[in-house]
Amino acid sequence: MFIVHLGFSGFPKGMASVQRTFFTFKGLKEAGATPLIINKISHHQDSDNKKIKIFEGIPYVNTSYYNSKPISFLNRNINKLSGYFGELKLLFKKRKKIDTAILYSSYFLEYPYYYILSRIFGFKIIIQYVEMFSSIPGRNSFFTKINDKLIDRYICSFCDGVVPISDFLVKHIQSIEPNKPLLKIPANSDFSKVDNISQSLSGNYLMYCGTINYEEIIEFVISLYVKLKENNKYTGGLLLIISGDNGDSWSKLRSFIKNTSFQQDIVIKSNIPYSELLMHYNAADILMIPLRNTTQDIARFPHKIAEYTAAKRPILSTNLGELKYYFTDGVSAILADTYNLQVYYDKLSVVLSSRQTLDRIGLEGHNTGLRNFDYRMQGKQLKVFIDRL
Repeated sequence: MFIVHLGFSGFPKGMASVQRTFFTFKGLKEAGATPLIINKISHHQDSDNKKIKIFEGIPYVNTSYYNSKPISFLNRNINKLSGYFGELKLLFKKRKKIDTAILYSSYFLEYPYYYILSRIFGFKIIIQYVEMFSSIPGRNSFFTKINDKLIDRYICSFCDGVVPISDFLVKHIQSIEPNKPLLKIPANSDFSKVDNISQSLSGNYLMYCGTINYEEIIEFVISLYVKLKENNKYTGGLLLIISGDNGDSWSKLRSFIKNTSFQQDIVIKSNIPYSELLMHYNAADILMIPLRNTTQDIARFPHKIAEYTAAKRPILSTNLGELKYYFTDGVSAILADTYNLQVYYDKLSVVLSSRQTLDRIGLEGHNTGLRNFDYRMQGKQLKVFIDRL
């Protein structure tokens, strides 16, 4: 069974979307499928122009003329066109081998485009559905709003099956096309990779990991930390590992920290190796991922939750959305009833004094993650799903 990735480019560098794709295809490979990830657009500066490469056993191909992202606007767009043409040429060449394509995209026009190609070349197409796009704040331009609404309304019209990430999205799919084949696959991770981290870090800190685009969440985490410190509920530091290159958001964050108490105890890291990230997870007292009572946060399933549980450290979040389906407050996670600073503070004040309690919750959270989020089990389920289409 030959299965290809279509849609976003940039593999193997990137955050949640890249990690989800990597573990999806790694799981499929271990289940017996032959995977290939296609990058049609050059997003990074590569040191060579080798088209076919392998990342941890997963082959990927760059179809644009230049592997490296051109500097000039004109060359960049010409290179994009060459990538689409190269991808089309590759799909034609492999048309007799390809069984299924998995599309992961936030651009509506790619849905009918790849669906038409799948009908012409004779392969099935499955869509990764990880966000309720029309609920994402900040996507306010006219064309973006139209794009997002079209995806959420017509996603089932351009595929043979859907892989939603949450119960919310499952119910949404069933409401617009009840008979569309679907398989829910939540966040995923490689639990053995985290277990095999031999190096260790020492420290006493709370930790948050996310993108700079979640300004509100980052400020919430900082405010919670300051409140704990001011009331002598915690003596350690705060580690923020933030990705993204939004200059305005970075300026706002630095200004916010500058006007914050205990700023000397707040450490920010960015663009660190994945192995170092895992070491930071393993050494944290608590791993924080506050969720808001919004459609966006209820519909999605943050990839970090799978990584957090793999580290055997307790998760701090809100008891809503997917969290309430998998975790129990005080048993496998620390879950506040609402997204509220005082509620979060009260919840942490109870457990921070007991390392034994934190270790117990972290271990039980790890067991929950191992049952539900390990990529190997998900790969077997996805292969069966594809076989049945």
